Amino acid sequence: MNNDGRNRIGWVDAAKGLAILLVIVGHTVESGTFTRNIIFSFHIPLFFLLSGYTFRPSANWADFFYRVKKDAVRLLVPYVLSGLVIALVKIFYRHLAPLPVLRDIAEALIWGSGTGDGIHESIGVLWFLISLFGARQIVNAVCVLYKNDVKDHYVYVIGIIAVLGLGIGMFDWNWLIFNLDVSMAASGFLLAGMEYRRFEESIRRYDRILFPACLLIWMYLMKSVGYIEMSGRWYPELTLGVLEALCGSYCVIRFMEAFCFLSKPASILEWVGRHSLVLMCIHAIEDSLFQFWKTMPVNTAVFGRLACNLVIMVLLVCIKDRFNKRKDTTV
Repeated sequence: MNNDGRNRIGWVDAAKGLAILLVIVGHTVESGTFTRNIIFSFHIPLFFLLSGYTFRPSANWADFFYRVKKDAVRLLVPYVLSGLVIALVKIFYRHLAPLPVLRDIAEALIWGSGTGDGIHESIGVLWFLISLFGARQIVNAVCVLYKNDVKDHYVYVIGIIAVLGLGIGMFDWNWLIFNLDVSMAASGFLLAGMEYRRFEESIRRYDRILFPACLLIWMYLMKSVGYIEMSGRWYPELTLGVLEALCGSYCVIRFMEAFCFLSKPASILEWVGRHSLVLMCIHAIEDSLFQFWKTMPVNTAVFGRLACNLVIMVLLVCIKDRFNKRKDTTV
């Protein structure tokens, strides 16, 4: 989620840019439509997989705790601040009673759940930030424990943790605080991204066979199974749903690698991807507060919502860049 422009991988940024735009589209179109089914079949697992692709485990526990603090600043601070903005808008714009609003937001931030079930308060789209933070810490801790393990035992440990997370999430009354069960499940997709990078050269040798095979599997499962939805712990046909997400993510990754050969259009998606955290927080806030998009014709709502979110993002990024330039000149 860094946006400093250094040590970037172009197609990864472009894939993040595409994924965050599809998040907005997916939350605008009607449930059950073909467009939404395609988007939800891969977009969140793809985010976690891309995070795993660029993830580098810590060398020791000192570095681990340094990374915890760094991830907390990058992910948890925006998570809490976005929640506070939602609360303040409800209090001052909607004129709701402050204490109930603050209580509900605090409860939602603590549970970190993407959807409510009558027991747990929902924090909406922001669930992704706390789950990504948790998944990164789980994977990093296991990798440090099994440092220099030539038999790669960390793969099996993270795999079991991911399965346990999926299993816990399937029972509403067992949802864990700070969305930990979803973080456990997401650690499996981070691991998939790490392993994809490790064996990328070998995988590319069989790409002419793998790509069409994954495309056909993705299409078939999308039609016959549905999709896993981690925000609400919706895991239909669990094994096939995970396979669908992996196949879809792989096909999108290969497509984005090819798309990035078109440097000019790809540069736009790469820029959006570098600021995907900003755009996600903007979308999370407006998605929690405003529902008028649902009253518009679908095409109008999709393009209007994308334009609105992107304009706000551009303004915020420009303000941030100008502030950083002034800061540099004063130093």
